Amino acid sequence: MCDVRIAADTATFAESFVRVGLIPGDGGAWLLPRAIGLARATEMTLTGAPIDARTGLGWGLLSRIVPGNELLETAFSIAELIAANPPATIRMAKRLLREQDQQSLPSHLELAGALQPLAQRSRDHHEAIEAMLARRRPTFTGE
Repeated sequence: MCDVRIAADTATFAESFVRVGLIPGDGGAWLLPRAIGLARATEMTLTGAPIDARTGLGWGLLSRIVPGNELLETAFSIAELIAANPPATIRMAKRLLREQDQQSLPSHLELAGALQPLAQRSRDHHEAIEAMLARRRPTFTGE
C-alpha cells in the first residue's frame, strides 16, 4: 500500500492471513495482484509462505533493496527528494498513477490533459521556471 517500497536485504514478506484462519483484509487481495501479478499473489495468499527481499524485488513488490543499516537513511533520502517538489503536482501525479490501471489510454490522456493546465497555472510551476532560470533552488508553497 506504499508509493515507494524499499526494504532491508534481510526483510521477508508474507500474506499470512490464511495461517490464522482469516482472509486478506484492508484491500490486500485487490492491491497485491496489481503489484506482483495474480499468480504470485494467489500463491502468497493461499500458502501464507513468506518471500525474501530478493524475491520481492524480482516480483515487483519492491522498488529497491538496501543493506539494513542504510534503510532509514535511504527512506529519508527518497522522502526528501519527493518533498522537494511542488505538493499539488505530486498529488496530481499520484492520481494519474493510481488511475492508470482503471482507464483506457484515451481516458488517461484526457485526465492528464485536464490536470496539466492546473499544474501549468500554479504558482509553484512559475516558481520552478523562475528558479531554473535564476539557477537557484525553488521554494514551493503548494499554490
